[in-house]
Amino acid sequence: MLAACAWRLSQRAVTFLPRVRPQILNPFPMAAAAGAASPKRLRVYSSAAGDADPSNGAGNGRRVGTHNGSFHCDEALGCFLIRLTSQFAGADVVRTRDSQILDSLEAVLDVGGVYDPSRHRYDHHQKGFNEVFGYGFNTKLSSAGLVYKHFGKEIIAKELQLNEDHEDVHRVYLAIYKSFVEALDAIDNGINQYDTEQTPKYVNNTHLSSRVGRLNPDWTDPDQSPEKENAAFQQAMALAGSEFMESVRFHVKSWLPARSIVMECLLSRGNVDPSGEIMVLDRFCPWKLHLFELEQELKTDPLTKYVLYEDERSKGWRVQAVSVAPDRFESRKALPEKWRGMRDDELSKETGIPGCVFIHMSGFIGGNKTYEGALEMARAALKC
Repeated sequence: MLAACAWRLSQRAVTFLPRVRPQILNPFPMAAAAGAASPKRLRVYSSAAGDADPSNGAGNGRRVGTHNGSFHCDEALGCFLIRLTSQFAGADVVRTRDSQILDSLEAVLDVGGVYDPSRHRYDHHQKGFNEVFGYGFNTKLSSAGLVYKHFGKEIIAKELQLNEDHEDVHRVYLAIYKSFVEALDAIDNGINQYDTEQTPKYVNNTHLSSRVGRLNPDWTDPDQSPEKENAAFQQAMALAGSEFMESVRFHVKSWLPARSIVMECLLSRGNVDPSGEIMVLDRFCPWKLHLFELEQELKTDPLTKYVLYEDERSKGWRVQAVSVAPDRFESRKALPEKWRGMRDDELSKETGIPGCVFIHMSGFIGGNKTYEGALEMARAALKC
């Protein structure tokens, strides 16, 4: 369904208007999302209304506006997202700062100095604007966050083929904001990731906002025409949009099923060991972040110390210590120090447990040939 959605987008025209001379761009490429064909030739019109040429098959009569000039990731993604909605599917995108033209458009993003969702005005630069996503998120929104806040559930519901009020739609809606959109909001609004005045140890110019920014025409390029700028914005929409779609695909196909597995295993941990501190994954999946979120949601007490799962390659079993936080290396209860660095028979002799394979030097993970052996290792570690 994701590929079909992206293919449909690639078949619809995107219209771009600079400040003085309105122009119309043909369909933008969604090759990264769906292997779509290359874009058609850029067509330029002098009509101040920016109406699409009917012979070009562009647009559906609706137009979404954003500013011309240098662009950023937020309006590129915002324009992509709003065109995924039923109301603005296939809408032309008009790039201009002309207030008269903007006033005539059905939606305006990142320009105009107005936030009014009832009129589909989604700017965040005006004085007094402090809108946030809610649900515990406090980062000031950019135009991308504003569009996602108002249309994200519709977009997610279409991909899940569920009603917008379904709990899974809500979960994915929040997860994608947290893992994808919020960072774009923060970067566009100049919000640092950490509260510190220390100099960064390294520079990161590989994130999505940086990559979109580099698509702007270089100052050394002799061609600084509106056509060149609009073609670059077209690429920016495709880049930001394809990565958004990849995030949706991941959350729908991988993240959500994994969450269900971890939930079931967490709720049944009492059947594994009376302590309630050992969880067994009956099917391996990405579990770490889900475990932290679910423990907080369920107010789990005591917290899980070890997670057991089968290694698909060796068919042995792993016992892994849970870290103190998702982004920390320290474990809640590392495997015993006296076991660390040992392997095979030496480790089995030290622990008194048959089938031991290894314990990592940091004590965060170990292995046994059997489930029973891995469980005994976890139980013994709890007592140390």
